[in-house]
Amino acid sequence: MTPPVPRTLTPGEAPLWDRNSFTPESWTQTLSTYEVTEIIDALTVAQHRLAGRDLVTDRVVSRDDFPLTSLAPRLEAMAAEVADGCGFAVLRGLPVGRLTEPQNVLLLRGLATYLGPIATQSRDGQLVRHVRATGHRLGDASVRGHQTSERLWFHTDGADAAVLLCRAASATGGLSRLASAGTVHNAMLHHSPPWTAELYRPFHFHMAGGNVPGLPPTFISPVFSLHDGRFSTRYVRHTLLETPKVTGVPLPQEAQAAFDLLEELADELSVDMELRPGDLQIVNNHTVLHSRTSYTDPPPPAERRHLMRSWITFPHYRGRRAAPVDEYLRFGWLTDDQQRELAASWTKPEAPTSGATA
Repeated sequence: MTPPVPRTLTPGEAPLWDRNSFTPESWTQTLSTYEVTEIIDALTVAQHRLAGRDLVTDRVVSRDDFPLTSLAPRLEAMAAEVADGCGFAVLRGLPVGRLTEPQNVLLLRGLATYLGPIATQSRDGQLVRHVRATGHRLGDASVRGHQTSERLWFHTDGADAAVLLCRAASATGGLSRLASAGTVHNAMLHHSPPWTAELYRPFHFHMAGGNVPGLPPTFISPVFSLHDGRFSTRYVRHTLLETPKVTGVPLPQEAQAAFDLLEELADELSVDMELRPGDLQIVNNHTVLHSRTSYTDPPPPAERRHLMRSWITFPHYRGRRAAPVDEYLRFGWLTDDQQRELAASWTKPEAPTSGATA
């Protein structure tokens, strides 16, 4: 398949910024004492209304369950900035230290109702994931980056946006790094049009056991997409590198080179931020690549670095990418019925015509 000829993206097609475009004050909003009190009051209501519910899997949580008055417009404005502005935002000062772990899950779910519909993160319908080191390392296809303390490559998560609530910080490291995917795309185009074009090809993304048994272990999507005047990216390097193990077809050397160039330029162009306990970070998965530096946890009895993650959908993003799988993935993990539908048109990746790596 011949990839399209890429061109320079415009600000109307993607947010274009780099590390010199912002100061930390420009992306961080700090809660007032009154707003913190309003959140505590909302938690009291939510604990009564949602008692006995499993908020890790129960989708039905509404704003009525977590009533906010003064803070609601600010959260809605932050969601709009993430969806249609620069692509990320941070809310600082949430009272996580006063709360138990289940109460923090409730806090995350309540705040998310003001940001966008919740999305699933796994085949079994998990809506909240714990981001903390488990002692495992990347390389095992069943281990995901949020379970390790290792440096993560730049990547995107599922659904339209990711929401992270920081409960406890690391002793050292663990910086969050964000890069404009459009700016990286344009810088790649300047360095190598062929490698940029390579990322417009369809790629197989390993589902790491999230597929229906007996159905294809990958879904197919390009890394870069320009559809109906909107640029979007989907990039998870470790799952792309795992794919040859399940398909038996190596990745082309051109793809590996394109991945390397993307990482190098994202590293040069990114903004770095330290997420503190009580920070809520929201990141657009279509327009922002994100990464994390390696970290070390504090020694016991201090709590290990711990973030909670949810994914959300922006309803007006319908049709942001062309393929059916991309529309399905906006709402989180592929359902069993969606996987069965996609299996009918699934094809094995083409063997490279030039040099390749396993």
